[in-house]
Amino acid sequence: MSSHATSPAPISGARLARNASAMMAAQLLTWAMAFLVAIFQPRILGPLAIGQLSIALSIWMIVGVLITFGMDTYLTKAVAREPHRTGTLVTTSLLVRTALWLLGCLAVFGYDLAAVSADPTQTALIWIIGLMTLFSVLSGGLIATLNGLEQTHYVSLVTVASKIVLTVVSLGLLFAGFNVIWIGWANVLAAVVAFLGDAFFLFRQHRPQWRVDLRAAKQMLLDSKQYLVTALTLMVYQQIDRLFIAMFASTEAVGWYGTAVNLFGTLMFFPVAIGTVIFPTLTRRFAAGQEHLTMAARPIFNIMLALSIPIGLGLLALAEPIALLLYGEAFRPTGVVLAVLGLVLICTYLNTVLSQLLIAAERTAALNVIMIAATVATLPLDFVLVPWTDQVFGNGALGGALAYTVTELGILIAAIKLLPRGTLNAQNWRAGLLTSMAGVGMVLSIWWLRDSTFFFLGVPLGAVVYVGLVLALRALPDEDMTIIKDALSKVIERIPFLRGKLRAVQPEP
Repeated sequence: MSSHATSPAPISGARLARNASAMMAAQLLTWAMAFLVAIFQPRILGPLAIGQLSIALSIWMIVGVLITFGMDTYLTKAVAREPHRTGTLVTTSLLVRTALWLLGCLAVFGYDLAAVSADPTQTALIWIIGLMTLFSVLSGGLIATLNGLEQTHYVSLVTVASKIVLTVVSLGLLFAGFNVIWIGWANVLAAVVAFLGDAFFLFRQHRPQWRVDLRAAKQMLLDSKQYLVTALTLMVYQQIDRLFIAMFASTEAVGWYGTAVNLFGTLMFFPVAIGTVIFPTLTRRFAAGQEHLTMAARPIFNIMLALSIPIGLGLLALAEPIALLLYGEAFRPTGVVLAVLGLVLICTYLNTVLSQLLIAAERTAALNVIMIAATVATLPLDFVLVPWTDQVFGNGALGGALAYTVTELGILIAAIKLLPRGTLNAQNWRAGLLTSMAGVGMVLSIWWLRDSTFFFLGVPLGAVVYVGLVLALRALPDEDMTIIKDALSKVIERIPFLRGKLRAVQPEP
């Protein structure tokens, strides 16, 4: 049989371009809006209210994964294979999610009675966010279905619309003096908008089949459970710190920690965007042979390292004045948490690209084991570090950040060890050492500015010093520098103003 007989249908380049451009534009817009909320919301509400909101969100994020039960991944794959079953599959999933949400409410009710019944504001927020979670998990099923139908441009459009609603309404309520309860209702409104928008684009093409098929629901849960472990592990790993801080420190400490983590999260735009772009390349390279994957992996690792070090160490050096500028004196303890998260950021950037490498190399199961181990390790670390830092430093949030540092470093070491033999070599370790030296030089050059009114000058000064040291030390191989130059040139070419300037200085042929 010829190779053509077993080859899949060709992929539509136009569709891929449309979906990819829509996703990147949506990511950039939602990142900008999330950044605005991350700045103004803590400063206006204060650490106590932010802590209360963070606790409610953390509880329902964990419960929400159990409600979803891995069905998102299952739906995307099933709809992609059998689009004619879309109406039945999506409505079965929506009914199952609603039933699981009701069970989740019983579990949260028990937690509420045991842990936070004495705080009426906290209790109210938990149930408001619970309502938001219902619409969010239902919307998640619709999104997974649209992804399976390769209509992610609709998903991007609705995501941006709901984020605009959340940002505008939240900021309007904040500046008008409304309290955190109203911010909770703003989240509910945004979730309803997302659900209605996704439902509009999906159900106008595929009529829903509103009937209860217990056999189909049972089969869906059985087929989806394999995806539950990974999603639940990741969510618990990301959210458990806040619950430990609430348990062993204070709600204000949760606010300090949550504010730092939210700001930290806005800086994750770069590795997520880069990881999304490089993953198809890594997958193709692995299919072509291990040596091809290695050739792609080494420069990507070096470039991600060179990007993470100045951002992470710069955050370490300037964290406290940044926290005071953005959030005020009430959030001074956030500064030390943010400084520790600067070290975490370096590990997380590298872990993002290493995860993509492991998945491309068909080592997803091993990656899951790493994440489960990190989640298990988080529990005793938080149990020890949160109360210790609360007693010694009066800041239990610092314990959560230290635990996060240990687990991310452990993930980094384990992921490197799990890479196929020879993926990284001495050249990568040389680049790591020299870029780290450049990063230390950068910190020394800007450290004196951290207590100055003009601390913000540390950003351009640090950038100049870091780039200068990287070039002087020849920290990156020539081929990596070529990749960076080509990428910058393409970026400039896409910006009309800069493109005109570039052409103006180029000599005539």
